[in-house]
Amino acid sequence: RPAAGKATGKATRPAAATTSASSTTTTATTGEQIAKQLGQAILEGQHPVGERVGEQAVAEMFAVSRGPVRDALRILERQGLIEIQARRGARVRHLSHNEVADIFNVRGVLLGLAVRYLSRNPDKSGLAEVDPRLAQLRKLAGQKKPSLLDFAQATGRVAMGLLAACRSPKVLQTTYRDLPHDALWRMLWVKPAPPDYESSARRTATYEDYAQLLETIRASDADGAEVLMRKIMSNTRDEVLHYLGLLDADDAEAFRRQVL
Repeated sequence: RPAAGKATGKATRPAAATTSASSTTTTATTGEQIAKQLGQAILEGQHPVGERVGEQAVAEMFAVSRGPVRDALRILERQGLIEIQARRGARVRHLSHNEVADIFNVRGVLLGLAVRYLSRNPDKSGLAEVDPRLAQLRKLAGQKKPSLLDFAQATGRVAMGLLAACRSPKVLQTTYRDLPHDALWRMLWVKPAPPDYESSARRTATYEDYAQLLETIRASDADGAEVLMRKIMSNTRDEVLHYLGLLDADDAEAFRRQVL
């Protein structure tokens, strides 16, 4: 993929993407889809820190007008992947240890809120769409050598199902549109040695955590569900930080790993 600001061709124009469960439906805008693709490229190191991200070059790359590109750049700035300065434009910035930890911590808190909503809500019908996702996770966990990417995506579908089932568009939007979490995971899983799920025991433990979480939600135990959700996210956060070599980084603040 060519670098933004130095585009030599055109990337695939984003197609509309829709996520739905129960009564919750969200459709990604063109700007959001551009931000997702460009954010992944930044995280993969295709755009070095300090590189200028030009509006016109990105517009030509994705074959769109500059309006959606401006929206995408604002999203990437909010996610901490670029910095926009007056008269200097947008430039790629360094994503620190603390910011990576924050991504997972914020997601953990929001997912904790989602499972509290689900636990407190007498109507648990939304979980019917999560059950087959959990069954798929169980199937993959039981395989000797599943595709690790498939397994990672299956865990994401369970979490996404829980978010959608809680029927809070605001929680869903904040988790998936205001955090570069998806781009971060896509970057990690194209690596030759991904950071998680290599061992059968780890995959089984992940499935069992989610299975226990659904049981706890159905038992209307909001406190227990939140504790389990935060445990899942804190484990993933620490594994990712370790994989990226950020646990001992100069900008590391240990207290950020003690909040979930």
